[in-house]
Amino acid sequence: MKSGQWYPGNMSRAMNQMREDLKAIDLVIELLDARIPSSSRNPAFYDLFKSKKHLILLHKADRAENKHTEAWLSYFTTLDTKAMAFSVQEKNYLDQLLKYLKKEEAQIQRGRFKRPLRMIFVGIPNVGKSTLINLFVRKAVTRTGNRPGITRGKQWIRIMPNMELLDTPGILRPKIDEVTIRSLAVVGAIPAGRADIYDAALWLLSCYLEQDKLELLKIRYRVIETSSAAEIFEKIGYSQGCLQSEGQIDYERTSALIIRDYQNGSIGKLTLEKAPPIN
Repeated sequence: MKSGQWYPGNMSRAMNQMREDLKAIDLVIELLDARIPSSSRNPAFYDLFKSKKHLILLHKADRAENKHTEAWLSYFTTLDTKAMAFSVQEKNYLDQLLKYLKKEEAQIQRGRFKRPLRMIFVGIPNVGKSTLINLFVRKAVTRTGNRPGITRGKQWIRIMPNMELLDTPGILRPKIDEVTIRSLAVVGAIPAGRADIYDAALWLLSCYLEQDKLELLKIRYRVIETSSAAEIFEKIGYSQGCLQSEGQIDYERTSALIIRDYQNGSIGKLTLEKAPPIN
C-alpha cells in the first residue's frame, strides 16, 4: 500500500451519512488508539464536530505507556476538548465514562421535553467501538472481531433507559503517508494485504530500539544483544520457528507474529506517538 491510496468509496459515503446523522446527536464520542493518537485521528472530523459536544476516548490505554497517555490528555485539554483514558479491560475506566455520561444525560433531562441522550461513536477501523458497545449492553448487539471494518451500516442502540447510541463504520483519513500507514498497520487498522507487514514489523522493532525498550523484546523472544531491527527480526523468526520448509525464515509469518504480539500486549507497553509539546 503506497501513501495516499486508501479511501474506498464506502468511507466517503459514511462521511456524508455522518454529516446528516449529526443533526440528531447531542454528544460525539471519538475513539482514538492510545498508542497512536495522532495517526488514529481523522482530520476530516475536526470541522465536522466543532459545533457538537465532543469527548475523546484514548482507547486501549492498558497497552500504552501511562506517561504518554497523560501527556496526550493534557494536550487535548489545551484544545478545549474533553478527553479520557479508556480500556474495556479495566472496570475503573468504564465507571469513569458512565459517570460522565450520566452527567450529560441529566442535562438533557432538565429540558422541557424529556428524551434520551443521543450519542455517536466514531473512529478508525478496529479501534474498539463495537467491543465498547457490547460492554455497555452486556450482550453482543453488534458483530465484533479483530478485523478492521467489521461494523457495517447504521445502528441505533439503546445502551441505557435514557441513552441512545449510533454506531458507525470505521473511517480512515482520506490521505495516509508512509509513517501513518505503518502506525495503522501495527495496531490492525488496515486490513491484511493492504500494507507491507514486513516493513511495518521492521519499523515496529526499530521503535522499540529507539525508545530503549530492547529489554521487552528480550523477555518475550529471548533475543540477545543486537545492533539492528533487521537482526532482531531474523532472530525472532528462528527462535519462534517461523521457518519455511527449507529452513529459511518465513518473513510473512514472522511479521504477523510480531505485529500480533504488539497488538495483544505480549511485548509490553509501547506508545508509538508522543503528544505535541505544550507551550
